[in-house]
Amino acid sequence: MQDKVTSKKEDISRFLCENCGANMIYSPSAGGLHCEYCGHKEEVRITGFVEERSFDEFIRAGAQRLTPMAVNALQVQCSSCGATVNFTPPETATVCAFCGGKIVAQPKAADPLVAPHGVLPFSISTGLAADGFKKWLHSLWFAPSKLKHLAESDKLVSIYIPYWTYDAATVSDYSGQRGDNYTEWETVTVNGKQERRSVTKTRWTSVSGRVARRFDDVCVPATTSIRREYLERLEPWDLPELRPYEPAYLSGHKAEAYRVPLDGGFERFKEIAQGIIVSDCKRDIGGDRQHVNDVNANYSNISFKHILLPVYSGGYRFGGKTYQIVINGRTGQVHGGRPYSVLKIVALICVLLFIVLLIVAVFS
Repeated sequence: MQDKVTSKKEDISRFLCENCGANMIYSPSAGGLHCEYCGHKEEVRITGFVEERSFDEFIRAGAQRLTPMAVNALQVQCSSCGATVNFTPPETATVCAFCGGKIVAQPKAADPLVAPHGVLPFSISTGLAADGFKKWLHSLWFAPSKLKHLAESDKLVSIYIPYWTYDAATVSDYSGQRGDNYTEWETVTVNGKQERRSVTKTRWTSVSGRVARRFDDVCVPATTSIRREYLERLEPWDLPELRPYEPAYLSGHKAEAYRVPLDGGFERFKEIAQGIIVSDCKRDIGGDRQHVNDVNANYSNISFKHILLPVYSGGYRFGGKTYQIVINGRTGQVHGGRPYSVLKIVALICVLLFIVLLIVAVFS
């Protein structure tokens, strides 16, 4: 059955305030739709649940499973970094949320894609995110003094980042070696005298075996606009709080279209799974040391979800370079790039050298 984000054009009207007719946006502080003109609030009406999809069936279905993210969704692409951002009117996209560059391209109707199955709504407001960003800047060691004043004018963009999650059952056959330590005594000559000392050695034996593991909700970013290490530092995400996808959650916010396809994300999932499976093999081998020579993993019952996770993102320029900032839209965690003050680092080195020289002079 074809996935649908929404089935009727009339569904757009749910974003209009019933009191004054203005467009309502999703407010993290209100936990629902909020009218900025008259203050009216509404809950987001959702039905169903966040459902896993069969990976193999979806791949076989191909393009017929693609739909727009929302009925009236528009998209625009940044000419600097290539990110594609989706939004719904009257929201606009004039500044890239990832590199801070100006977007001059005209928006067009959003391309069909694998419809989101779930969304984790924002729970941190833009104001709280900006405060967290300022505190983060002030906490940086060896940061240029001017950098802290730059935060006053910075603007963060609330944007949903696309992720794939994968579930799979695995059975893995492995071969390797088990090392068991034992002690031997040997005689050595030290300063002309013979001494006996114990030496730990390892006895290696060839082993093989099978391990099984079930993977559940392994998150793989479907974006290439944010550095992987930044996104990893935003984890863990409270995935039990996922809501069934509803376009109302995007009202007043933006959403990036995925740039890593479903099958490409699965390859990344297997890389993550491989490291965990190798650890399972080592535990199964036992002994004091282990070498895993070969692992043949078989994946079955593979399912996936396309989910949107909330991030405040921004780019700022300092000293001719662009630095990226990301903030977890649920917890307020801040991570990103930062410059260093060479002057402050050199000053600290000079102070430390002076202290060392002073101590030497006192005790010499």
